[in-house]
Amino acid sequence: MTKTVNDYIAGLSGVPAEVAKRLHGALVAAGGLTDIVKWGHPIYEAGGAVCLLKGAKDHVTFGFWRGVDMLDLDPRFEKGGGKGDMAYIRLRSTDDIDDAQVVRLVAKGIELNRLKGDPMK
Repeated sequence: MTKTVNDYIAGLSGVPAEVAKRLHGALVAAGGLTDIVKWGHPIYEAGGAVCLLKGAKDHVTFGFWRGVDMLDLDPRFEKGGGKGDMAYIRLRSTDDIDDAQVVRLVAKGIELNRLKGDPMK
């Protein structure tokens, strides 16, 4: 069973492993988040769930629980299916990761949790 985010990333291979490692570094550097492996993949929290990363065959999903409120911040956002306000970005290479943009998105996610409360409740 995966115990840490680093264990999760080590279990990936190819481009998704490279992307996940780079994204995790950018998320840690953004500050204000704690990370945990929950529901089988890394979750980043601050006042509740803020974002996640999830490896797939050819990309990494970078999702935000309050992403619907953030669609105007990045044109790559896609609305999640089902209930809730989830929206996500598919990252297919490390070139898709802009540290400054990660900081902006994380800051907005944290702010939305502060204003609206934990999105899981």
